[in-house]
Amino acid sequence: MTANWFEAKVKYMKVSEDGKEKKVNEAYLLDAMSYTEAESRITREMESVVSGDYYISSLKKSNITEVVPSEDETDDRWYKAKVAIIDADEVSGKEKSSFQYYLVAASDIKRALENLEKSLSTFVVPYEIASLADTTFMDVYPYFEEPAAEEESTEEE
Repeated sequence: MTANWFEAKVKYMKVSEDGKEKKVNEAYLLDAMSYTEAESRITREMESVVSGDYYISSLKKSNITEVVPSEDETDDRWYKAKVAIIDADEVSGKEKSSFQYYLVAASDIKRALENLEKSLSTFVVPYEIASLADTTFMDVYPYFEEPAAEEESTEEE
């Protein structure tokens, strides 16, 4: 099943480490089947993170096609990569490129490039990394099947 990524922006009052309140508008990426489900999922996620009122200021379909997570806890930032998939036109013989967008977890841009290249190492077609840039995403919520949690609880009994 292909992921449908949505970008959500959430406005709320955040209490900083020094105790001061500050109005923030944070970006999140989440996988959902529809806008309705995306709104429902971001609402659920925010209820566990935000104390007080919040507002979903924006919800849109993302052009990101792949997320490259990291097991390393220091990889706490998200970088967006534009990757050109190079293909030859069978009729004219000319090269043409189609673009895919990746969101890569990393601690810095050098590590993002390493993590992306490691992820792309399985590609059998030629590709070129066209751009790599830092993003404002605070977190990514991939889609997980709900029954998996139920299966775990029955195994413990």
